[in-house]
Amino acid sequence: MKKMKEWQKVLLGVAVFVVLAFVADRGFGCLSEKFYYSSKYGIFRRNIYCLTESKDEVLIFGSSRAAHHYVPQVFEDSLGLSCYNCGSDGECIYYHYAILSSYIERGDLPKMVVLDVNSSDVCVSHTGTFDLDCALDRLAPHYGQYASIDSLFALNGWKETLKMNLMTYRYNSKLVQAIKCNFIPWPEDRGYEALIGSSLDSTDVFKISDEMDAAEYEENKIVYLRKFISACKDNGIPMVIAHSPSFGYTPSEGLDYIRSVALEYGVPYLDYGKDERFMSPRLFKDGSHLNDEGAKSYSVAVVAEIKKLLLHLQYQKGLIHTAASNDFSIREGSVHGQWVWIALFAYGRYV
Repeated sequence: MKKMKEWQKVLLGVAVFVVLAFVADRGFGCLSEKFYYSSKYGIFRRNIYCLTESKDEVLIFGSSRAAHHYVPQVFEDSLGLSCYNCGSDGECIYYHYAILSSYIERGDLPKMVVLDVNSSDVCVSHTGTFDLDCALDRLAPHYGQYASIDSLFALNGWKETLKMNLMTYRYNSKLVQAIKCNFIPWPEDRGYEALIGSSLDSTDVFKISDEMDAAEYEENKIVYLRKFISACKDNGIPMVIAHSPSFGYTPSEGLDYIRSVALEYGVPYLDYGKDERFMSPRLFKDGSHLNDEGAKSYSVAVVAEIKKLLLHLQYQKGLIHTAASNDFSIREGSVHGQWVWIALFAYGRYV
């Protein structure tokens, strides 16, 4: 038998390594993918539901403040439409845009969108959250399913796109979480995560700062905020932008910029940052998040403002006889498909 030359041995070794690496990558990927897509609870289940299954008519977008502040049941009871809270901890406008675009790409257009914003939606984040990498990590299992998601990965260059062909990279650090999402129930209701009780002292006082929170803008975030609004406009989806309460208020250049973009596009901007109804520590879990009692009160307030907008739109379209009509409905044929170009109205909270 002819003896193999040294270079042939090296080539064979490389070939065997590549084959084994490929098999290991696909094997790990198949296992991780199986657990991921069979998730019954938690963030992975909500991710899958929003990106592949949901046909809900009212959608809430935002970070953890959205996830903890908007109660779908309140929206459903008041508007008569199905509602899902797509809010997600640590995520910013990149993630929100991907989720919204998935509905549009698969043809399941919502009838109303509420985008809860923070300055982190247009500003640079130095916390390891509220950035592009955080969004890509959450969206990685769905790479290749939607053009909007793939476009986000392209922002990190061709190397990122190349690495997404590796299942071990796509599901990196997700297997353990996927197993948890299969077996450990997580309390939530249509995406809403209730926070019970308060870590604040009952004697704490709501403070309004005189200092402006300076902004360090991230250009791509601004681009995707505009893309989010344009996606709604181009597809006839009514939307509002809201800034929900915190316990304490600091003026923010970032939020002022978002407000100016809302005005530019004619999008209603609901600012509850200094609303006196939400200045009690009893309504907050911590300084940044409402508890369940506060979230229910806030949701009632937001829905009331949205109903004013939609009633006015119905009045303009001749669907009701007076803008103060109690005959409120946004069922099929009344508002769906109409863009709410209403920014300057007598309802004082709008820009």
